[in-house]
Amino acid sequence: MLADSRTMQIELKYGTMKRYLLTILLSLWCACAWAAGSVTVKGRVLCGGRGVEGVAVTDGRTIVRTDAKGRYRLASASDAEFVYLTLPDGYEIPAEAGAAAFYRRITGQERRYDFALRRAERDMTRHRLVLVADPQVYFEEELDSVRRASADIRRTASDGVETFGVACGDIIGDITRRPTLFGPVRDALAESGVPFFYVFGNHDMDTDVRTNDYSKRSFKERFGPTYYAFDRGKIHYVVLDDVFFLARSYLYAGYLEERQLRWLEQDLASVPAGSTVVVCLHIPTWSCAARRGEWGKEQTNKVLNNRRALYKLLEPYRAHILSAHEHYNENYTPVPHVFEHVHAPLSTLFWQTPLSMDGIPAGYAVYEADGGRIASWYWKAVDHDRGRQFTAYAAGADRHKPDAVTVNVWNYDPAWKVRWYEDGRCRGEMTRYTGYDESICDYVARYGDRFKYKYIGAAQTEHLFYAVPSSPDAEVRVEVTDRFGNVYEWSAGKGYTSRPAAQTAK
Repeated sequence: MLADSRTMQIELKYGTMKRYLLTILLSLWCACAWAAGSVTVKGRVLCGGRGVEGVAVTDGRTIVRTDAKGRYRLASASDAEFVYLTLPDGYEIPAEAGAAAFYRRITGQERRYDFALRRAERDMTRHRLVLVADPQVYFEEELDSVRRASADIRRTASDGVETFGVACGDIIGDITRRPTLFGPVRDALAESGVPFFYVFGNHDMDTDVRTNDYSKRSFKERFGPTYYAFDRGKIHYVVLDDVFFLARSYLYAGYLEERQLRWLEQDLASVPAGSTVVVCLHIPTWSCAARRGEWGKEQTNKVLNNRRALYKLLEPYRAHILSAHEHYNENYTPVPHVFEHVHAPLSTLFWQTPLSMDGIPAGYAVYEADGGRIASWYWKAVDHDRGRQFTAYAAGADRHKPDAVTVNVWNYDPAWKVRWYEDGRCRGEMTRYTGYDESICDYVARYGDRFKYKYIGAAQTEHLFYAVPSSPDAEVRVEVTDRFGNVYEWSAGKGYTSRPAAQTAK
């Protein structure tokens, strides 16, 4: 038995050594295979002919930093498509035809890519983001409406505050059209005079391909990489691509691939804990169903399915997620450190109505940053004053609640207050309910037979409020106060008025 035991020990010893050697050989083989399939990309990041130190440079997998002379060297995978920067604070956004141009396409022969930055003339500690959701242009005649929105954005940005834009996916409506309308939409938004960053949306994906990777081809030809980051002031911005094409018909899911999450881990590693991080993506991470705990009602193509992984990476930060896709406005706090803003579309009901399905006028969101935080935000309806933030219906004007005064608060979240007054006396908070906005219902009823897309119409929303006056002749005033102390009012006699927070404090 002693001999058998020794024999077993020897076999175990040499078996372990054999497995160990095999592991080493396999690792060396993988390393050699990777090296054979990799390329070295290098270059400089310059400003005024001098190197810029500490700029993050990436191929979408690995992130490196420039040295004191602005030099970088990146061991990149052979199938990498772009080398690009995390645009640092204090420098202008380089743009081509109004679109941010922070990348270089990696070609078969070229291995050196230099970047030229220009120092900003203004301090960016205070800056502004305008977000346009779902332009979704199908036909040339719809471009005039995009241009009108651009003119409105130009006016918003005319006060001298550093301003940039984000087009939050679904840039076009029909990818099968040739030529695509990516260029015309980009040019129409460029008329705002504001440089735009672009997010990949499900209407932007090529569907005649075999895998998700190839579905980004047309978008990348116009706008470069589908995930990247940049800094403005003390805020770190990240654009992600959460549209995963299933390569069957038009099926897709909200999903972040491991490659993107690994890149994001590297990106956030240099962002100090406690900072504000703003993430822009197309498909929302949360939903009204999730807010109600009705998990079974969530659809895989309407939410980010691996959202917990994203929330975990954002845990050290004050995070805002800016999303689109759902064609309505909603605000969520899915976890304590994340505030998600879902945005109504610029295109309303595919450009068939002046209102989106939840009754919000065509427009865009405005985020005002000051210091290291997003200090305020509001919805800017095109061709309306920014002081207009809700729609009110007098008693008898809303078919769904004919005895009540009803209000649709476009960008409501639970920090807002919606009060009503009857004959000068405060009657307290209005009652929140889920229902249909009267204006969009009326518009669809009047003109729906003329729609190109008759399958889309009004939808229920959760940002409605009502109150029943004690008398039909009562004088009713509605007072809506946002989370920043700005007051917006309506009465049948005076219409809509507003008072900024500073004025309200007095």
